[in-house]
Amino acid sequence: MPYAVGLDCVGTGNPIFDGDGDPVLGDYIEISFEQYAAAVSCLISGKHVCVVDGVLVLEYQPAEASEDQP
Repeated sequence: MPYAVGLDCVGTGNPIFDGDGDPVLGDYIEISFEQYAAAVSCLISGKHVCVVDGVLVLEYQPAEASEDQP
């Protein structure tokens, strides 16, 4: 099953590792293949995805980004 964790982290198979080789911290959640495809599409188009309170949020806007918008 695909999974998601943290900000902009989705994958299949093994847990995701950051640039230093450490696993990404946070609550990993299982997502459907449809959610995985939608998340990848968001990431390719420059949008964010995030796991918030155990729920995958597509087109997530980090707090600092939303403060800059009217």
